[in-house]
Amino acid sequence: MTNAVTAGRLAGTPTAPTPQQAASTWPRMAALGAALVLLGAGALTWSGTGPRVLLVALGLIALVRGAAALRGARDGRVERSAGLLGAGTAWLGLVVAALVLLWAPAAGWVFVAGAVLVLPAIAAALPARRTALLAAGAVVVAGAVALGVLGGTDALLGTARTVVAAAVVLLGLANLAGAAGMARIARRPAPAPAAGCGGCACGAGGCGSLR
Repeated sequence: MTNAVTAGRLAGTPTAPTPQQAASTWPRMAALGAALVLLGAGALTWSGTGPRVLLVALGLIALVRGAAALRGARDGRVERSAGLLGAGTAWLGLVVAALVLLWAPAAGWVFVAGAVLVLPAIAAALPARRTALLAAGAVVVAGAVALGVLGGTDALLGTARTVVAAAVVLLGLANLAGAAGMARIARRPAPAPAAGCGGCACGAGGCGSLR
């Protein structure tokens, strides 16, 4: 007999986290959210070094997350496509961090590339909204070209830095909000077993395995 969690996964619908899962997840979400808010705010207010610190940190985060996805694919915990995406993310993060550390002027153009490519990257991960995201990405590219032509290189680099840093701050706030929600779930009592279920057969494939 298929349990509810397995059925939800087979149907492609997300399942709510258990209190145990939420308890192990919310501290990481909170730490990441706080770090992103601080890094984004630093890039907005500390014009000399803040933007480079932000890009190096984002590169290292991408490297760690990509490597974790690649290990998960090798262990069979995630799909192979996720592992390939993780490998690409890890290499990109390493290149960005190294480039910004070794050549300071590259930071501005990395911000431009990030602002222009973020929507197409999201579109690749969300096929259901691909058309709208690609259209929005085309508008961003056209706006970047117009800004560079009319306002010059400095205006383009400064605007890209502001847009990316503000997006990082918003992402950090979203992580903090998600962590608060996970913390609430973690405080809930564990659900009681269904009536007539002693819990002994669940590990053996469900109650139907005894029949």
